[in-house]
Amino acid sequence: MHWRRVPRSYDYLLALAVIALGVFGVVMIYTSANAELIPQMIVGRDGGLWARQRMFVVSGALLMIGFSFLDYHLITRFYLHIYGLMMVLLLVVMIIGADDHTGVARWIWIPVPFIGFLSMQPSEFAKIFMIIFLAKFLDIFSERFNKPAWLMLLVVLVVVPVGLVFLQPSFSASMVVLMVSLAVLFVGGVYWRTILVGASVLAPIGVIIWFDLRRQTPLILTRIFGDWQWRRIESFLRPEYADQWARYQTERSLYAIGTGGLTGRGFMENPYVILGHNDFIFSVAAAQFGFVGSAVLLGIVAFIIVRCIIIALNAIDIEGRLIAAGVAGMLIFETFFHVGVATDLLPNTGMPFPFLSYGGSMIWVHMIAMGIVLNIKLPRNPRSIFDEDAQDAETGKGAAI
Repeated sequence: MHWRRVPRSYDYLLALAVIALGVFGVVMIYTSANAELIPQMIVGRDGGLWARQRMFVVSGALLMIGFSFLDYHLITRFYLHIYGLMMVLLLVVMIIGADDHTGVARWIWIPVPFIGFLSMQPSEFAKIFMIIFLAKFLDIFSERFNKPAWLMLLVVLVVVPVGLVFLQPSFSASMVVLMVSLAVLFVGGVYWRTILVGASVLAPIGVIIWFDLRRQTPLILTRIFGDWQWRRIESFLRPEYADQWARYQTERSLYAIGTGGLTGRGFMENPYVILGHNDFIFSVAAAQFGFVGSAVLLGIVAFIIVRCIIIALNAIDIEGRLIAAGVAGMLIFETFFHVGVATDLLPNTGMPFPFLSYGGSMIWVHMIAMGIVLNIKLPRNPRSIFDEDAQDAETGKGAAI
């Protein structure tokens, strides 16, 4: 990197916007305590989830700053190792993953010297791992990956980790990994005829699902999804058949958003929202700050996404362009899914809000991703005098003759 130009080229606004969202998320998690069923879980005697989230945000900010000064080419160089690590983690969590009361095994415990054990959610790390892997893969094989054999290989490389995440089960995380992978492939230059062929293959599947939904007890979907997952999806798609308690979370979310009105109920004034510290953190914020506060919140997220897209467009190589575009796609899908669930536009899939919801893995993954994007924007040392002239011409600092 061109270290002398780093202070002038560093995207301070982007970094501050990310940190601001993290801090705001800590505050929202604290305010959700008076709306939770068990407030001691949020602000318990040992600090609770609120204290842990503070640690996650501080450590995540340090990770973001550290990765922003680490050349992303050093990371993408190990793209095969990163993919292999992702597969190992996804297999390990299925074998010895920490189970909760719903029968979901998404976490593994990692021993850390002098600290103890930290929980890790491999499905969150799979998002950034897939972005890095595909960015380097498409860069190396840019002239070949549109050929049928290479496309089939790419399909396998994407479908296998997506399937492992889905089997945890984690439908929302698997959809994000899939959508992010498709976004990277699209930006990487997949042919339109390939997209049309894929759509034609998926169309009959959509028809089969449509006919299956017309049955009072679907034969296919009830076997694909777990019992509690199907109840959530059914409450959205077929409320006439759904259990009345299946929509309780969504109804409480809609009530919280509705009572917020234009300017909100006020700080610390929010109604009871289940999982308000995680899957419905947007509802907690909307209840307190109303439509105006929600618009500001989504505006900050939009600013971060636009900055990622601009950095992608100005990247010096394919790797940087695809990584920045993949991170932008990840933020778009996650924000859309979270807000869609909170406002009853989508079925309840349990999607955290980026940078705001509780979770160490989520915070670290997104902070690391933003650190890599910040590094992509930094100026690089020219490899020759011709590269230096080109950089000067782009920045308008070339000598006028």
